[in-house]
Amino acid sequence: MHKLKQIGALLLVVILVALVLLTLYFAVTGSRYFMASLVVTLVFPVLLYAYMLVYRIVKKNGQEEESADGDEK
Repeated sequence: MHKLKQIGALLLVVILVALVLLTLYFAVTGSRYFMASLVVTLVFPVLLYAYMLVYRIVKKNGQEEESADGDEK
């Protein structure tokens, strides 16, 4: 599981770097996709952080319920 997390983290870093480079390329060339690329570059990390935060909260609540069920048996 640890190896899978490392691969996922590396993949996300590569995606973020690619987004930044694409945004820079679109800015330099004056492409019509610049604004879309800029929005995605700014919104993607925020959505990723929100997803991780919700996952952490849900996982924490699920563990408390499991430990409460385990005590009764």
